[in-house]
Amino acid sequence: MKKPFTRVIILIILSALLIALPVEIIGLFRNQQAFEIEAEDKTEYAIRSAGTDLDMVFNSMSNLINMLHSTVQVTFSGKDYIHNYDTFLQLKNQTGNIIKHSLKKTEHISGIYVTFSPDLHSGMEEVWYAYKDGTVNYIDARSLAPSWLIKGNPRVDYYYDAIKNGEYWGALDYESSLNEYMATHTKSVYDYDGNLIGIVGSDMLMTEIDDILKFMKIYSDSQIVLFDGNMNYCASSEDIEDPMKHYSSLSSQIQKSFPEDSPIWYKASDGKKHIAAYTTLNNGWILATTQTSATVMTSANETRRTLMITMLMTILIIIIMTIILIKRYYDPVIESAQQNEILLINQSRQAKLGEMIGNIAHQCKQPLNNINIDISNMKDDYYSDELTSDRFNEYQAKIRENVSIMSGTITDFADFLKPDRRKEQFFLKDSVDKALSIMNENLVINQVNIINDVADDISITNYRNEFIQCIFNILENARDSVISSKITPGIIKISSEIKNTAETTHISLNIFNSGKNIPKEDSEKIFLPYYSTKEKEGGTGIGLYMVKQIIENHFNGRISFVNNKNGVTFTISIKERKE
Repeated sequence: MKKPFTRVIILIILSALLIALPVEIIGLFRNQQAFEIEAEDKTEYAIRSAGTDLDMVFNSMSNLINMLHSTVQVTFSGKDYIHNYDTFLQLKNQTGNIIKHSLKKTEHISGIYVTFSPDLHSGMEEVWYAYKDGTVNYIDARSLAPSWLIKGNPRVDYYYDAIKNGEYWGALDYESSLNEYMATHTKSVYDYDGNLIGIVGSDMLMTEIDDILKFMKIYSDSQIVLFDGNMNYCASSEDIEDPMKHYSSLSSQIQKSFPEDSPIWYKASDGKKHIAAYTTLNNGWILATTQTSATVMTSANETRRTLMITMLMTILIIIIMTIILIKRYYDPVIESAQQNEILLINQSRQAKLGEMIGNIAHQCKQPLNNINIDISNMKDDYYSDELTSDRFNEYQAKIRENVSIMSGTITDFADFLKPDRRKEQFFLKDSVDKALSIMNENLVINQVNIINDVADDISITNYRNEFIQCIFNILENARDSVISSKITPGIIKISSEIKNTAETTHISLNIFNSGKNIPKEDSEKIFLPYYSTKEKEGGTGIGLYMVKQIIENHFNGRISFVNNKNGVTFTISIKERKE
């Protein structure tokens, strides 16, 4: 009996190996191809997303110039500014006030100016305001320029190209008065009689653009590069000594691939294989991303190694499992049941994301409705000739405000899910506000009033997002408790306390809810893992346990609660050592 039994075992093992090995070899090749396609898709999606973000920045420059163009055209049209210098000066000063006010209202923009045609009056007339040392200052170009708008001088392309082509986009324009390199956008402007008034323009610091690009990186060694329409280097996310030379191979590869803007695999100047993708911005510039294939294919290489190990382990596993299956029948069944239980627990943890996504959807509906109403009203005003500059600016401000609300909501949600990488200083009230913003719509729908008495000046240095997650979990439990009490309107009150000693700062955050008291039988188990009083509603018992672990282990603090006469108060206590 032993020999036939042994032969059966050997035949089973050999058959399994013959089937498994080709499958795993095919898997290796398919794995490589799948990861390359995934890397291309991810890179292409990332650069398009980054391009959309940068387009928003450049569009703000363009929109500002269009608004200033219309303002200057209206201001100078119908006035004798050409022959009457006093009228010109009056209109010039009026324009300067508009520019100064507009610059204070902008983001990213470092300077706004109007350069008048050299054929007007003295030939050296300009209104220019720029941020210098953190404040808006008038820049007297005449005291700085040794010459004025001489054709052929590449430093004045911003003027003559705008006159010739209607508008101009330029980068790496060095401004000696500010000791900065600029990205410049200009547009020619004529009065209603066709007389050239000059150009309107705006500047953005290249260091500002560099900082924007740094936040767009995908991997640690990825690089985001900005070229102009002629593939001249403008900016990048990295500080490169000779960027023109460094990115020459990337530039040439992009030029070869035009008009195709799909991902490119190429060998860079450092001798390593890279993957790159690019997109054309609204102003004709090119935004590209590049990173080594080794980084992109890290997961593929790890998977390949895993498959190799799996191939070796297959032999051992088949032998062991054959013996176990013959001698024991129930152990694998038990093990499988345990794995299924773990899987169900993990799925229940992920289910909480659905509620947060619902909150985001609700909170975006109202701003979108407001934008739709403002656009409709603006259209009606336009066709009834009632759309004045002030009303247009009012509509524009309201639309931007609603867009900002939606953008802030989405940013708060993204920040909430983003793992912290480093400790940073943040304000207690800001963290509370962000947690409330994620669930604001749900609170309004369920008639839960929020009283936020957290002090503005209390700061903590630690993991910001983890703290927001803790607040969110406590607020979520507080909301559920208020709703279940069926007392309307429900109340959640958030307050703070701070006490200073010689060496430490004691910070307390109190979150009160007007729900029912926590029963004594639950009070000793409320911070235990997987213990929940809301199992029928899908509670997992993870939230408060996670809060306790984070506060105690990462913040060196503690969390507690106390039943009040009219509800329950949870308190987070943190000690921060003074430096």
